[in-house]
Amino acid sequence: MSQTVYPVAIIGGGPVGLATSISLSSRDIPHVLFERYYSTSIHPKAVGLNQRSVEFFRSLGIEEDVKRIRAPADSFRSTAWYTSLGPDGRQIFKRNECGGGRYAEEYKRASPCDYTILPQIRLEPILHKRAKELNPEGIINGATVVGIEEGNDAVKLRVRYGRNQIDGGDDEGKEESVEARYVVAADGGKMAAEALGIKMEGERDIVDMVSAHIRAPISRYHPDPDVLISWFIDPSLGGSISTGFLYHVGPYPMEPNTEEWMFACALNPSDPQKFGTEDMIKRIHRTLKIPKLEIELKSVSHWFVNSIVAERFRSRGGRVFLAGDTAHRIPPWGALGLNTGLQDVQNLAWKLAMAVKTSKSEEGKYDALLNSYEEERRPIALRVAHSSLTNLRNHSLVMDRALGILPDAAPEDNIKSVAAFLDKADPGGDKLRDAVEKAQEILDTEFHAPGAEIGWFYPSLDIYGEGAKSHHGGQTTERGDMVVTEYFPSALPGHHVPHAWLKRGAKQISTWDLLDTEKCVLISMAEEPWTELHSDLVKIETIEPTADLDMDRDWFRLCGIDSSGAVLVRPDGIVLWRCKDAGNVSEIASSEIFDDLIRHLLKLPARERHEASSI
Repeated sequence: MSQTVYPVAIIGGGPVGLATSISLSSRDIPHVLFERYYSTSIHPKAVGLNQRSVEFFRSLGIEEDVKRIRAPADSFRSTAWYTSLGPDGRQIFKRNECGGGRYAEEYKRASPCDYTILPQIRLEPILHKRAKELNPEGIINGATVVGIEEGNDAVKLRVRYGRNQIDGGDDEGKEESVEARYVVAADGGKMAAEALGIKMEGERDIVDMVSAHIRAPISRYHPDPDVLISWFIDPSLGGSISTGFLYHVGPYPMEPNTEEWMFACALNPSDPQKFGTEDMIKRIHRTLKIPKLEIELKSVSHWFVNSIVAERFRSRGGRVFLAGDTAHRIPPWGALGLNTGLQDVQNLAWKLAMAVKTSKSEEGKYDALLNSYEEERRPIALRVAHSSLTNLRNHSLVMDRALGILPDAAPEDNIKSVAAFLDKADPGGDKLRDAVEKAQEILDTEFHAPGAEIGWFYPSLDIYGEGAKSHHGGQTTERGDMVVTEYFPSALPGHHVPHAWLKRGAKQISTWDLLDTEKCVLISMAEEPWTELHSDLVKIETIEPTADLDMDRDWFRLCGIDSSGAVLVRPDGIVLWRCKDAGNVSEIASSEIFDDLIRHLLKLPARERHEASSI
């Protein structure tokens, strides 16, 4: 490998690292990616992709690839609790989730993209193929970064190579030094953060879990084909997380002879510390209670639930950025871990590209822009880590307790409570059934949480304080807490540009399709005065009205502008600025002042010839 100083090096070739590579390639940024494994993931891991992540994939040109192999929409409309799937098994409760069923129209209005189920083992090959197509020499598998040293002008990586399985080379154990101006650490927290002295803060080792990737014809016995996650409650084991949960992982469409599933459960005191093959299969049989179910165990993973966030997302020297699990490890309850990592990349890539395209002598001028990555993303990670941990605890503190299952109760008492709940003729069960119904309002934070999935925003961009006056369009409470069970579209600075279908000639497109990979986009229906203003950092998009005037009015209402106003949107879909109508453009009366305004909003220095200008 050449000793060239790369503009960017990426550590880690999971979904976050690969998405970073695709994003940089789309902006013509030369880079190299090192991944220690020779192949993509063999354990299904994350499965839920929320609408913001799919919008990101849409911008990367891979949404259609994802849609071709994703789970059918009618296979994940709901989640449900069961005593088992055996002949004597009973359904305890069933409800909608993932934007399915009664939530479908709400999610459809919010985005041009669908909530999607696609396990990581099926997503990663799509990302790897696309990254390799765009950067054939720069995606290097079997290469482990074992050392990182940050200097004033570059970062030095020590890379250890394994056997090159592609061309049969014999380079096992070979080490090489590689330099890069900037590094994106997406190695899952295995080396980079610790080597840089960046601490992780939060709660560790909360629950000892084991999960198994299996092949088994479970769909033949499952009573609800529209259920994604099946939660099992065996009162003798102490509740849902301890009993276990199950979800399908494709390949789609599912067939009994090929279908695969993930089963996970917390370890109980009586369980072996390390589940072997037989231990795992016994546990699955004990939980599902499907007679003579043939199970092929593909892999087992032993892991701890963590809720931790890095104290910094940018290194002290400013040349290394943490993303994904390297920056935050989030409990999977709510499916926000991978999504948060992908959205890290969406925030970082365009900023990094802008800095890289300057000379080394000028790159310090982009420090404020690059610092905004941590300023914007770390608060999101902290909130998500907390809310996902709360979701986990709600299973025992809310759902199990509603059923009368108490951690300090005798097993026989827990068994009697569940029996009373299931017996409609038992008057003692009425109170339990009512409690389970009411528990769903609390469980909405996990199963119906569009505010958490797509309603998040960056308050630091609201420099005029508009959001505080309106509680960010309703997305926060009077106390400032996020409203997670509803999404309130808004064009307040810091929020995502609202989705609407627009006309582009004979084609219908979304407002999200107007975004540019490198420039901000000014969206308006009026040509004047917007098309008369120029900046190298902005692309002007004049949209045509649609035949649906009510939809047009609704979009302008959401944006808080009239038909002569405009919304300025960053490459990552975040509103940077808005002007309510053409009568309010005195502050940007010339292209020169307009350009200075954009630079001010992006935290970039004004052009030298404008240094004396005021904004």
